[in-house]
Amino acid sequence: MKSIYFEGDILKIGLIKVMSKFSKKAYHSKISPIKFKTFEDPKLPKEDWVRVKNIETGICGSDMTFYTCAQGPSTAFLPIPCSKITYLGHETVGEVVEVGSKVKNFKVGDRVCMNKYMACCDLKGYDKQDECEMCKAGNYADCENYGEPSKVNIYAGAGMGDSYLAPEGQLLSVEGLTDDEAVLIEPFAVSLHAALKRVPKEGEKVLVVGAGMIGLGLIQFLKILQPKCKVYVMERNPNKHEFAKKLGADEILVGEPYEAVKNATGAKMYGKGGNRMLLGGFDVIYDCVGKRTMLNDTLRWLKAQGTLVKIGYQMTKTKFDETPIWWQGLTIIGADSHGMENYNGKKISTFEIVKDMMLKKQLITDGFITHRFKLNDYKKAFKLLIENPKDTIKVVLDCTE
Repeated sequence: MKSIYFEGDILKIGLIKVMSKFSKKAYHSKISPIKFKTFEDPKLPKEDWVRVKNIETGICGSDMTFYTCAQGPSTAFLPIPCSKITYLGHETVGEVVEVGSKVKNFKVGDRVCMNKYMACCDLKGYDKQDECEMCKAGNYADCENYGEPSKVNIYAGAGMGDSYLAPEGQLLSVEGLTDDEAVLIEPFAVSLHAALKRVPKEGEKVLVVGAGMIGLGLIQFLKILQPKCKVYVMERNPNKHEFAKKLGADEILVGEPYEAVKNATGAKMYGKGGNRMLLGGFDVIYDCVGKRTMLNDTLRWLKAQGTLVKIGYQMTKTKFDETPIWWQGLTIIGADSHGMENYNGKKISTFEIVKDMMLKKQLITDGFITHRFKLNDYKKAFKLLIENPKDTIKVVLDCTE
């Protein structure tokens, strides 16, 4: 089994943080904690596990976080124990090549994608009766055993490699979908999960900040969930404006951000320079960027009792003015990954909803994958995303070589 992984070596991480300030070539150098190695093929650790041969995998923002060592020393992640090796790649499509004796839902030859990928109870080998309450409810991204040791001691691999091992509960059948559709299920699920955190109401004005993969997917789902809301998009790259409109955006905000928000919403603006405040802004803002200054700004672009759905993130501490939160009675909702949703009166996973929409041809999928690289050329793919991200939406690695 060959796989790309992140090695939690503090010295190497520190060196990359220092050297990358002088040259971005450091990210691709020998001192990088990102490794691409071949391991002896591990055996299935339990009888309900399977082996999957990868076909292709997308590069996610979280993969970029590991590749660029963007984790800050003071985040909430730091105190939590983690594995020494983190395998990259979870936006996957592959073929089952081996099944354990107790696997019920898959057989050799089935095409699947990876559903769960966080270090949740299922992936750690916990029996059903020992799973935490979050995992029992299907909310694996909120696992309360995230920092606990795994009960299966294996090198399982992930999407950025030739194969990986997984419990069958981690997988979803993608029969009926193309490989490119299947590889988009996971990022689409992130977008849908965020939309379902705060579904717009009829007539509401909502703002999507950032028209990358997640933001573009979000535009599409917002219009499906509530066709009569008005979706505005803030995106600096004009090359993405037409695609955003094709997916359902009603208006693209251009020009100075505060002025653009004021004009779009009819809000009153007060103050000058770096300390301005709007009264009467958007009903909901979905922040798909997460830059340090964005939290401070988006809170000032909401109308009273508005909602900020926080999707984009930075892996470092940030400072912001909290005044609008208590003064305007704002709500901030965090949206991470995907899980179990309340949708059309039933409990169903985000992945199942997206898959069903794709099978029914309710989603536009063409145009999202903009670049392809061979797995062995992964450094070229990451180099593109680091140095020229504006023209990329989804970069995919071909794992079949």
